[in-house]
Amino acid sequence: MTREMSRGLYLAIKELHNQEYSAHTIHQIIYGLKDSLGITSAVLVEKNRANDYLEIKNRYNISEQFSRTYRRGIGTDLVGRIFYHDDLAVVIKGEKESDYKDIFLEYDYEMAVVLRISTESRAIGFLALYFDKKLEITDELSMFLIAMATICSEAIRKEMMDNCMKETRTIDPHTGLLYYLYFHNRLKDEATKSKRMQIPLTVAIMDMDNFKDVMSVYGIETANNLYKELAGELRSCIRGIDVVGRYGTDEFILYMPNTSLENAEIVLTRFVNGLGTKNFTSHHLHTSLSIGITTLHHDEALEELLNKAQRALYKAKLTKDKISKCDE
Repeated sequence: MTREMSRGLYLAIKELHNQEYSAHTIHQIIYGLKDSLGITSAVLVEKNRANDYLEIKNRYNISEQFSRTYRRGIGTDLVGRIFYHDDLAVVIKGEKESDYKDIFLEYDYEMAVVLRISTESRAIGFLALYFDKKLEITDELSMFLIAMATICSEAIRKEMMDNCMKETRTIDPHTGLLYYLYFHNRLKDEATKSKRMQIPLTVAIMDMDNFKDVMSVYGIETANNLYKELAGELRSCIRGIDVVGRYGTDEFILYMPNTSLENAEIVLTRFVNGLGTKNFTSHHLHTSLSIGITTLHHDEALEELLNKAQRALYKAKLTKDKISKCDE
């Protein structure tokens, strides 16, 4: 790693240590990349937990007006791949038009680098760096940029943890589901137990297919009520030892101790098929789920288990299959 890169990492880590708010740390990182790499603009985009849309949280050389009006879903193009599969993507003008358009903001660009932002192994957004000329992305530079994105992620995680410590909440009162950070700690303990006792552990991530449509037609309150009632239906269909958590605005996460991938698929298939006969809310709405499931291998880390579940969910959404498995 070059001396300039090493200095950039040192300054970013120093900011992370000294700053209480993530916006300050990310601001300094972006401006450091402007000076060292010559980026012409940049954004850090996060998923808003209240409405499930992506919004610009930090920006460089992007207008305030554009930032205020920017709102989009994740989709299944480049941004979807960053959320569910890739740590880094390079977009070059003229090579793949769908990728170019997927991260287009206000101005044309020659090249962009997009990096995943995640906390507790869960993607929450992306950092996009734009250039007016092509830059060679060497392995060394890729590692440097991923490290910078990791520091941005850690700054956000640190702020989230500080907020959680203040609130000391474990259960979402609206749905009765575990908050994700508490769920993650429970899952970590269960994974350790599974490896020690050599018993299976299966994880599923579920995404409502029509949350945004319901919100657009009936409003956010009805969409949230649909999620709440679906959560109750899910809890009634799983065993007492299974643990389900809230995973964003319209997603659930579930772990099933001592359960093989095949048996978990049977349970979830029965649940998904049963949804077709049920109505929810006072509007008698129907809903469905896309589900990614995977099982823990005894030689893998918890982060990889969750990444596999996210990749399986992405495949389910991409192929329109209701359930997709990942057993790599």
